[in-house]
Amino acid sequence: MTKSETVKQLAAASNEARLASLNQQIERLREAKLASAEELATLLEPLAQAMAALTDETRVSLEQIEQHGKEQSKQFLMQLETAIKTWHSATKAAQLAAERLEAAGQRMEISHYLLAVMTGMVTGLLVSAFLLWRAPAPIMQNVLDAKEVAELLRPEIAMQKPRKGK
Repeated sequence: MTKSETVKQLAAASNEARLASLNQQIERLREAKLASAEELATLLEPLAQAMAALTDETRVSLEQIEQHGKEQSKQFLMQLETAIKTWHSATKAAQLAAERLEAAGQRMEISHYLLAVMTGMVTGLLVSAFLLWRAPAPIMQNVLDAKEVAELLRPEIAMQKPRKGK
């Protein structure tokens, strides 16, 4: 229960008691058969004083309620401003985190492409090395036909022989 609600309840209880007292005095006034104005004044004076006191208390209670309302509105405004500042800072932090995450994702993408290229190159080198290691050594067989070689070399030899007559 807030302070203003408590003040309202206390004021209401006090006012009810005063109203009951005023009602009794008003009933006595109605039932009284007054002989003079002085008797009427005597009966009305406590009633007027009670009504004045009730009015003063009501005014004080309303002022207190108004004061409590102002205090609560100030407090609520401060809490609202604090919440807004907190939300703004949280938004900025989330935006910064999102930007960092985006940059990290781009770096990760580039590194994945580089990793794929390097994996392909290393795999190619390893396969080539394995094939060269496991491949049988070539056997060199030179089969020469002497007659064919002689026929091929004959025109060259003839050109190099010195000519007679010079």
